[in-house]
Amino acid sequence: MSRRAIPYSRRLAAVFLAALLAPAAAACGPTAEQVARRTAEATAAPAVTPAPQQPRIRTAEPEPSPSPTETMSVGVSGSQASMAQDVQDACQWLLQRDPRPFPSDQSGDCLAAAMVAGTGAAQSVSTTASWLPPGTYSMEFSTSPDFAMELTSADKSLEITVDGGVRTLRTGENASVTANASGSPEEAYAAVLVDAAELTSNPDRVRGLLESANPAAVEYDAVYDGTPATRLTAMVEADEPGDFTGSLVLVLDDLYRPLAIEYVGKTRGIESAIRAKITGWAASTQPR
Repeated sequence: MSRRAIPYSRRLAAVFLAALLAPAAAACGPTAEQVARRTAEATAAPAVTPAPQQPRIRTAEPEPSPSPTETMSVGVSGSQASMAQDVQDACQWLLQRDPRPFPSDQSGDCLAAAMVAGTGAAQSVSTTASWLPPGTYSMEFSTSPDFAMELTSADKSLEITVDGGVRTLRTGENASVTANASGSPEEAYAAVLVDAAELTSNPDRVRGLLESANPAAVEYDAVYDGTPATRLTAMVEADEPGDFTGSLVLVLDDLYRPLAIEYVGKTRGIESAIRAKITGWAASTQPR
C-alpha cells in the first residue's frame, strides 16, 4: 500500500504550531535538561556555613540586697577584762569603737550600768549659780546594791544625805529637813538641792542627763590626767523656755565609769555649771 503524502502546506502549519507550544511547555515545569543542569550546579556549589548566632545578652538585674545580719558582740581583754557582763552588753557601742554619735538611750544605759558595777566612789564637786549654792563640796557615794550618798560643803554649812530612800538636808544651824518636792516650801527647796547633789553620782540621774541630750560625740583616744580615757560630749536643748540649755561632757575610764562630769550652760538666761571630779572607783569589778 502506497504511503500517503502530506501536503507541504500542512507540514508547514505543524512546525508553526510546535513553535507556539514550546514556551507554554517550558512554563509548566523544567525540562529534563534543566533538571539535570540544576542538579549538577547544586552538587558543585560549596556548602554555606551558617553565621554563628550572637549570644543572648541578659538584661542586667539588680544585685540582691544582703540580708541583714546581727551585729556580733565584742568581748573584752586587757585592762577591760574585769568588766561586768551587763556593762559589756550595755556598752557595745563603745567596745566596738563605733565612730558615730552615741545614741542617747544607749549611752545612758551604758553609763548607769558602769556606775552600778563600780559600786561607789568619791567626788569633788564645784558649782556656780543654779542647782547647789555656788561653792565646793566633797562627796562619798555608793551605787550598789542601792544608791546612797553624803555630800558636805567645804565650810560645813550644808550637808545632804541619801540613805535607804530617805533624803535629808542639814544646814549649819543643825536644822534638818526631809526632801519632798510636794511638801512645804522648805521641803521642796531641800528636794531641789538633793536632786542637784545626785546629778553627778546617782546612776539613774546620770542616765537621765544623757537621755535629755542629743546623741553624744565620742572621742576614743582622749587623755585625762595622763591616762587613756573616752570622752562623751553632748548638747542639751531646752524643752521649755527657761530650761537648761548647754553642754554635757563625761570622761570615762577603761571600764566606762565617769572620771569627770561637766554640765555647763544657761538656766533662765543665767550661766550655770556643775563640775565633778570622781576618784576611788574599785580597782576592778568581777564579771557577773
